[in-house]
Amino acid sequence: MCKFISIYFMLTYTYLRVSSGAFLRCYKGSLNNFLVTPLITPPVVSNLSCIDPNLPTVIYTFGYRGKVNGPATTAVMNAYLATKKRNVILLDWEDEARSGLLGIPLGYILYAVPNAKKVGEELGESLTKMALSGLNMTDVHLLGHSLGAHVMGYAGKTARRNGFVVSRITGLDPARAMFEGSLAVQNGLDRTCARFVDIVHSDPGGYGTSSATGTVDFWPNYAGTGVTQPGCPVGDFDMFSTEDLCSHDRAWRYFIEAIKSPTSFPAALAPDYESWAARKSQSTHNIYMGDLVNTRARGNYFLTTNGATLFGKGKEGLNPDNNQARKRRNSSLTRLLKYFR
Repeated sequence: MCKFISIYFMLTYTYLRVSSGAFLRCYKGSLNNFLVTPLITPPVVSNLSCIDPNLPTVIYTFGYRGKVNGPATTAVMNAYLATKKRNVILLDWEDEARSGLLGIPLGYILYAVPNAKKVGEELGESLTKMALSGLNMTDVHLLGHSLGAHVMGYAGKTARRNGFVVSRITGLDPARAMFEGSLAVQNGLDRTCARFVDIVHSDPGGYGTSSATGTVDFWPNYAGTGVTQPGCPVGDFDMFSTEDLCSHDRAWRYFIEAIKSPTSFPAALAPDYESWAARKSQSTHNIYMGDLVNTRARGNYFLTTNGATLFGKGKEGLNPDNNQARKRRNSSLTRLLKYFR
């Protein structure tokens, strides 16, 4: 294990550049109208026509092999833009998140994971500069899917070290590989990264983490690790195929539905799944998963969803599904990393 970690850091150093090729894309009302600036040279906030100082600001980013024009990015950006109640910014680190010629497993280990830390820290420095030029950090919400969740975690830690605490970070099924388990060599998103950290676990133990590390952790349809989300196919699929990513991607799909319909995903407080499943009654301590989350809440929250849109079940989702037994053999990156032990 120690030998592997030494090789990992040696090769990582070879691939890294001094600064990232990441950008901030600030939208002006639609996906087709935006300003782009290099991440390492953020603009003066007061000079930005895409920033309304009276509105809160949300900054989203994607995960490994994500795309600026990918389905998750497009869906999240459109959902927030449609509300007209947020300044909407995309952290574009597409070039730094790719697998390239290394292939999916090595590209993740040697390129994307270290780049996530680098880009995240650069975002933290940029947030600091933007705060000094007028950005209200008490209204900043960072949102990331998969490896992008850890990018936002690094950003929050860096901003905190600089004296500016991010108000909220949402992790949409934060990536597990290299951040959890025996091969963990990175410390990513956790509850110390912002004043409030909420995490949606849709593929725990697969592509996503299985530990409760947020201020609040949501466990939609949880019935143990390795259980697929309702409506996702069960089987052995190619790594990073649409079928294999189905449960992992449900985190952002649930979240954008919650933006459009904020009360669709009530969740019940419980110390663990077994306690929630055994109670078989509605908890008196419920909060909403999504933008209406109660930032004073703490702990684990459980809920069930439908297997297709509309996913939200309303109050019915507060009851456990005791018939849930959909297991799959996970052909994910996590499983392939076992070859490096």
